[in-house]
Amino acid sequence: MLIRKELRSGKSDRAIYKKLEYEYEETILNAPKFDWHTAGVWLSLVSLKASFNVILNIIKFRQLLWIQFEVAGGIRAYSWHMQRTNVHLLAFNLTRGIPLTPREKETMLDILTRPAPWWLFLVLF
Repeated sequence: MLIRKELRSGKSDRAIYKKLEYEYEETILNAPKFDWHTAGVWLSLVSLKASFNVILNIIKFRQLLWIQFEVAGGIRAYSWHMQRTNVHLLAFNLTRGIPLTPREKETMLDILTRPAPWWLFLVLF
């Protein structure tokens, strides 16, 4: 409405622009002046985005580390379990210096080796 009145009164575009700039400052303009305040707003957004990316990368890195620790713990637990359950290796270590025939070794393995767990038959067959 204000611009129409100014145009009807015969003012030039330049005069109307100056009046709007004087009354409403930078809020009415499509291209505000780039000063330190505007630079601060833009740089704060950029720094906020950068800090958000850093935080996300730290979270992802910690999750990756946690997964690696879980895998390493699982491998360690499995190797510890296998050290305790490989009875046939323990039997061979017990009789390492004793001369045995192959049939005696086979009999010793049959006696000392545990039977397979019940769920192994479900998986294999």
